[in-house]
Amino acid sequence: MTNVINLNAIENYLEKLKANGGMWEIGKGKYAIKHLELEKLATLYNVETNIDLIHCNLEKNCAVVKAIANYNAKSYFSFGEVSPDNNDFPYPVAVAEKRAVDRVILKALGIHGTVYSDQELSTKKTTVNENEGISLEHGDIILQKIKVCSHQANLDELKSKNKNYLIQLQKQNLKRFEQIKKAFLDRNQQFIGG
Repeated sequence: MTNVINLNAIENYLEKLKANGGMWEIGKGKYAIKHLELEKLATLYNVETNIDLIHCNLEKNCAVVKAIANYNAKSYFSFGEVSPDNNDFPYPVAVAEKRAVDRVILKALGIHGTVYSDQELSTKKTTVNENEGISLEHGDIILQKIKVCSHQANLDELKSKNKNYLIQLQKQNLKRFEQIKKAFLDRNQQFIGG
């Protein structure tokens, strides 16, 4: 009976994270969760983890870490791997550790496969010519980025990074400014569910 209660409690906790930006949808029925939130879940549900560095080659920015979790008298394991193909941070061991620990926490709590750590998401930019067939006008780029923002924090960051451009645009081309402003407001409304 305690597993059912824990599952309900976890589902309620996850719904709160979706509402406050700690989790966001990355595909149909698939969600990403912040590493910090997984650490909080592990503490909340008494999931104990241990790690072991399996492989490390700092010259090649590669590392593999194995994590083991103990939860409800059962053990779970998973690996976190980092290479230049799936990571562009200069700390391969730290990223591999986070990936391994996050995956094993998700497995122990029975939500892996539906929920993924943000540490598992690719940080690599594609090397294909991303600009082919796309307008390189600053306003068009902002509009495209608004469309692909995956959560509120991305939208806020986009607005912040383009603040100076938007101030100038408001002075020089009010109609274009209003178009971009409306796109921000509409996307914001989608995130808050209205």
